[in-house]
Amino acid sequence: MANKYGKKSKIDKKKATKQEVAVAKVEEHLQQRSYFPYINGLLQILYIIVMFAIIIVNYQYLHVPIVPLCTIVVLEAVMGALLCRIAALRYGWIQLIIIAIQIALGYAFDRLGFMIFMSIVYAFTLVVMWVRRRTLK
Repeated sequence: MANKYGKKSKIDKKKATKQEVAVAKVEEHLQQRSYFPYINGLLQILYIIVMFAIIIVNYQYLHVPIVPLCTIVVLEAVMGALLCRIAALRYGWIQLIIIAIQIALGYAFDRLGFMIFMSIVYAFTLVVMWVRRRTLK
């Protein structure tokens, strides 16, 4: 199995759990075969389009002022980028708690639509960062 620096490393199967061994096999298989070589570029373009769409929808239909809206979208994306390093398999529930808290606060302060969009920004940032980390060599 190749680690994140591209060097081969072996998993000690006696110490590793079944889940870690399965993840290692899948990662090794994905690194050997590139199913879609342009996924990072297309995902970046899709990310930018989705962010602009969220800003336009919130500005036009939810009447959120544009400067705070753009600031919050950028901060939400930064928060997602900083918290993407939490292990998805073992501690992925932490990301779900963050999204649930955002939606609950949106409901509490009568901004449910806005906070659902911000949860989408956060979740999409996590997906983009996870894919980039898995596919870049």
